[in-house]
Amino acid sequence: MMGVASIAPFPQWRIIACIVLALAASGACARQGTSMTQDHATDPAASALSRAASAGDAAEIGRLIADGANPNAKDAQGSPLLQAAILRGDRRAFQALLEAGADATTGAANGNTAVHLAAMQDDASYLKALLAGGASADTPNTKNGETPLFNALEARNDENIRLLLEAGARADATDAFGATLLHKAARINATGWVVRFLEAGADPTARDRVGVTFQPSFFRARDAVLSADAKRDRETVRDWLVARQIPVEDTH
Repeated sequence: MMGVASIAPFPQWRIIACIVLALAASGACARQGTSMTQDHATDPAASALSRAASAGDAAEIGRLIADGANPNAKDAQGSPLLQAAILRGDRRAFQALLEAGADATTGAANGNTAVHLAAMQDDASYLKALLAGGASADTPNTKNGETPLFNALEARNDENIRLLLEAGARADATDAFGATLLHKAARINATGWVVRFLEAGADPTARDRVGVTFQPSFFRARDAVLSADAKRDRETVRDWLVARQIPVEDTH
């Protein structure tokens, strides 16, 4: 008769540890659920305003805000209602919220404000409306410090970049890590904007938190992979640097 293999007893301390971890995880999930739904669970006015904004009901938005609803409330996904209206392309809700006093500098979960979000849209009317309403072209992202120019550049939206610069946005802006628009433009190979940012006053000697300028990224790509325009931009930048006696960091 075959013997039955004995099973080693599970150490008591491990059982206790598992129970403690399970309870902690359960508590964390409960707290997270509460924080995610708190605005709407505890504030019926915010919930009603969110529904009205989602429906694009400008009249109801105005009525609710007149009755005391917070125009800076967030939807169930945590986006400020003003930003949610931009994402939906709902100009009526956007305008109603803006006229009711919605704060264009309120950050979403990723730190972007309505100005940052508008800077990425193909429809420039949102950005124009925010700037005309007094929003700063240099409004910082509440998480990483990037200004809307960084977002417009990431989206390669030339019109919005021009709008922001015309509104006084700083070409020498940096994010929370010291990276400049030149760093970003070089990293995404937006060579034409490297030229234009330099001409607009960006500092070519600025270094990010690891101590490098925009040049290593800008000059890294081999000529064989560059378009004719990019090659021309590279030579323009090289000549620009040389003319100002700034060392060219071209390792090719």
